Parts: sequence; structure tokens; C-alpha cells
Amino acid sequence: MADSKDDLYHHELKTLLKFSTLINSSLKIETVLDNAMNCAEEFINAEASTIYEKDEEKGDLFIRLARGEKKDPIKNIRVKIGQGIAGHVVKSGTPMVINDVKKEKRFSNSLDILTGFRTRSLVCVPLFIRGKAMGAIQVLNKKSGENFNEQDIEILTSLSQLIAVAIENARLYERLEHDYELTSQDLKSARERLIRTERAAAMGQLVNSVAHEIRNPVMVIGGFARRLKTRFMHDPDAYNYTEIILGETARLERLVKQVHRLAEVQGAELKKVSILPVIDRILKAFKTTAEKQGVIIRISVDKAIPDIDLDESQIYTALTNIFENALDSMMNGGELSLLVQRIENHVIIEVTDTGTGIEDEEIATLYDPFVTSKKTGAGLGLTMVQQIIMNHCGEIKVSSRKNEGTDIEIRLPFN
Repeated sequence: MADSKDDLYHHELKTLLKFSTLINSSLKIETVLDNAMNCAEEFINAEASTIYEKDEEKGDLFIRLARGEKKDPIKNIRVKIGQGIAGHVVKSGTPMVINDVKKEKRFSNSLDILTGFRTRSLVCVPLFIRGKAMGAIQVLNKKSGENFNEQDIEILTSLSQLIAVAIENARLYERLEHDYELTSQDLKSARERLIRTERAAAMGQLVNSVAHEIRNPVMVIGGFARRLKTRFMHDPDAYNYTEIILGETARLERLVKQVHRLAEVQGAELKKVSILPVIDRILKAFKTTAEKQGVIIRISVDKAIPDIDLDESQIYTALTNIFENALDSMMNGGELSLLVQRIENHVIIEVTDTGTGIEDEEIATLYDPFVTSKKTGAGLGLTMVQQIIMNHCGEIKVSSRKNEGTDIEIRLPFN
């Protein structure tokens, strides 16, 4: 029996979540890509797959990864941009679905002759980084003999975004190893930053995709529930049920709005400005709340800090989230310290509280979306903070001890 639309959607979401975990599992790019394409083959029920990557120096495509029983002979094959299916997809930047390769003039059976594999059908999707095609992924032959469909293209397009990020980060890491003689500690720090960057990008794309799918059904449910509520004024049970539905849809609508805000901070508009007005706004915004909760705010700000490349709105958003978390952890009073100073080529913003602190095991997942120990909120605050700091080429470090407090340090470069 054919799967329902809901079954297919849940299967696709499960695949994306699994895929995101695999993408972030290692910086050994061959292992990451092999696991990722195995996941894609399982979802689409395909026989084989290939990842083509653009060689920027030579200007052609090479096979970064080949999967399938007869993959070995093609590992050293290179393809010109515009040649064959993969070359055409990279040049045009548009996916191709071919359910009968005999009818496609761009298809060449040279690889089939070389390997003994028989290609019947395929899907090829471009890989993009910053709007530029840098490769393609290709999936061959459904095991069932069925045609590839729109759902196959959609899942491969979603997966291609994550694969492109993984390849780009692997390239960067390889350049770091090649160009610099890093100490083991420097190399470890670079590796951890790359994994965090990749994880944030992948999860941001995934979360935004899920929110987009949720938005319309939630609005429809809420609209009909409001109509039903007016008809059940004299039926207490039915009226209460609609109240529950409306409450839950409102919560989901707030969640979708928060996800959209996360999507909006994926890039930044930096201008050379002073950070001091942002600090003043934050202190004024939280002064009343701190006084009501019996929280003393201690301030140490270097007024001689030069202008810095900033997106003022984003930095304000980041500090707002940090201050809110700090005050939420001190409902019965405490101390909140803000230190702003210049150290060499960086502005250091340090926020320290004497609140409830964070468990050690929670630190590792602190920036993951929807991970929160609070009773309210979606768990997107620190995900957004990390993205904003990355937009400024900065770093964020969190240290905490349970029942003693939390210290958050932000380092923003002048250039």
C-alpha cells in the first residue's frame, strides 16, 4: 500500500535529522560523505551514488566519492564543466531527473562500459556554496525499478546543502593543515570551531525547513478552531477542547516566528560603529527587571574602545538573550557583572551571573536548537547568539558550575 503524505513527510524529516547527525559526526570528509550518501540511497532506495567536486585550479570536476558495487574503476575519472549530466548540472545550476537515460542525449555510457554497471535512470543535483556551484551529487537507479519523483529531488536538494557545507569546511581544514604549522592545541581548536560552524549551518537549514512545513497547517488549524469556538459557547466540553487547540496552535505560531528570526540572522550587515551605545541600551532595557528581582548589576566598561565592525541590531539581540538567561537563573536575587574591554585586537564582552548554573553534560548541546532546561521558550536563544557571533568572525565561550553561576565571554575582532 502506498505511503500517506504524512508518512512520507515523517520519513523525510527522520532522514534529514539522521543526515544532519552524520554530517556533524567527523571531519574525516570521506567518512562523512560515504555515510551521508548511504543515508540518501536508503531513503530513495537507489543502487549507487556519486559526488562530483569542482577542482578550482584545473576548472573541471573530479569524483570525490563513488558508491556501489562497481565504483573502483571510476575513482580517477575527471569531467569537464558542461560535459555529461554532472557537468551540465554544475554549469546550469539546475537539477536533472532522467527516468530513461536512452532518451537523454547528454547522457554518456562511457562509465557504464568502464565498470560494467548499467544506468537506467538518475537524479543529479548541484552543490552550492555562497550561490556558486561547486559540484553535484548523483543517485542512480531505483532498486524497485520505479521512476524518480519530485520527493526524491526535494530530499536530495535538502541533503545537497548540508553536503556542500561539509565539503567547504573540509577544504578549509585542509588549507589550515597545509598552509600553517599549527601546534596540536591550535589544530584541535580549529577543528572544534569548524565542527560548530558546520553544525550550526546544518541545523539552521534543517530547522528553517521544518518550520516552513509547519507554518501553513498551524494557521489553518488555528483558523478553524477559532470558528468552532464561537459555535460551542453552550457546550462546555467542546469549548474547552477548542481552547486547548488554540493555546497549542498559538504556541506553535510563536515557535515558527522564533525560527524565522533565527533564519534572519544567517547573515549580517557590518558597519564601523561604536559598541558603547548598544551596551547602554542593554543596561537600560534590563535595569527595571533586575531591580524587581533583587539582582545587583555591576558594570566595568572601557569608554575608550575604538569603533568596530558591527551589526548593532544583531549584537543587541545576542546580548538580550544572554541577559534574559542570566536574570531567569536569578529569580531570588544575585549579582550580574558586565565587563567590556579591549585586549589586543579584540573587544571582550563578559557577562557573569551568580545564578543556578548549567550542568556539565548540557554544555556540549548548549547551542543546539530546541535544547533548553527552561520551562518556557523554544531553546533557540543561544543558537541565535552563536550564529550572530560567527557572523562577526568572533568567538563565544561558556563556562558554568551548577548552583554557582555562569560566565559567557564574547570576543569580537576589530578587523
